[in-house]
Amino acid sequence: MRIIDFEQLTEEHILDGVWQLLCKYDHSFIPPLSARENTFQAELTGSLIKKTEPRQYFEILKQQAFLVALDHHEVVGFMSYRPHYQCEDLNDHINTIYVTTIIVDEAQRGKGITSSFYKEILALAASQAMPVTTRTWSTNASHIHILEKFGFHEVKRIQDGRGPNIDTVYYRKVTE
Repeated sequence: MRIIDFEQLTEEHILDGVWQLLCKYDHSFIPPLSARENTFQAELTGSLIKKTEPRQYFEILKQQAFLVALDHHEVVGFMSYRPHYQCEDLNDHINTIYVTTIIVDEAQRGKGITSSFYKEILALAASQAMPVTTRTWSTNASHIHILEKFGFHEVKRIQDGRGPNIDTVYYRKVTE
């Protein structure tokens, strides 16, 4: 298993692997990725129109930086991020590395891939003296567990931000 950092994805087989994972796990997200306009939109409830594929999300995603997990030449997971990003929802004007999307293929889960992604992104953030910020939904226990394991702290909660009884939760880790 290798993890490779890309400032932008240009290799066709890597792009195709990311696309396949997006389509496969589209509905594992709340709301589904196919119902979102982009990777950083603030409003995640309301009159979002579900599309059949997360094509619009993918077009925005391709413009971001990536950590990609490869098993031989197969993409088995990725973490996308926006360097030097100020999150409008947090309204704190802090430049951060903003993690937008993490997907690991179900057959590869439990092998430490997500932890490896976070180790890499935290090392990158530390080298730039920059915090790391991300968001998830309040019922995403596995992701919240990993965030807390790496020392992330909740910085904002938007009650019912993803629907009834599902909050949007922002986490941040200040690197040293």
